[in-house]
Amino acid sequence: MKWISLILFISSLTTFAKPNSAETLAKIKSNIDNAKLNLDDYKKNLGMVEKNLQEVAKAKKEADDQRKQVASSLKENQTSMKKVENNEKELHNLLSDEKNKLAAEDKKIKELDDLIAKIKDNQVKRNANIKDYEAQSIQIGEEKKQWSTRIQSLKDQEKQVADKLKTISQQDSEWKNKKRGYEGEITRWNKEIDKQQKTYDNFKNMAEVKE
Repeated sequence: MKWISLILFISSLTTFAKPNSAETLAKIKSNIDNAKLNLDDYKKNLGMVEKNLQEVAKAKKEADDQRKQVASSLKENQTSMKKVENNEKELHNLLSDEKNKLAAEDKKIKELDDLIAKIKDNQVKRNANIKDYEAQSIQIGEEKKQWSTRIQSLKDQEKQVADKLKTISQQDSEWKNKKRGYEGEITRWNKEIDKQQKTYDNFKNMAEVKE
């Protein structure tokens, strides 16, 4: 870079250059111009870094919102799943109860001929109930599968969001480090410009006095 040759020239200048040398003044002026160019480059780089940091902050906020939404959906899904499981348990109890009653009534048929007609009528009703409960049980089983599938999908989304946030956090750290580096360079080159300007002014004043 231009600033390397600038430093070498300054070190040689303090030993060999004559205060009234026009060539010396020209070289110092060239150093100042080079330092200003470097300053402009670092200012542009700083602007780019600050813009990227804004984009990173925006992406991080969007990812945070997405994570909250997924967490809320997962909670709602788990609540619904629990309700389905409770309904399934209740239905199994009803089904078991009906089957037990049916078995008891089969026994009564043999014991009570006078109640055969009524008991058979009850059997018809209870068999209808059993079929209905069994149909509902199949339907609930399908619903349970759907909720289970959705839970896994939401968990996968939750993991993806966590990975995305980790990447964004790393990018945020990297861009902040670059920002600090560019700000340091800008400060350094501002000081270098001031230093070179003072040297240039001193040589110029000395040259004017000699004349």
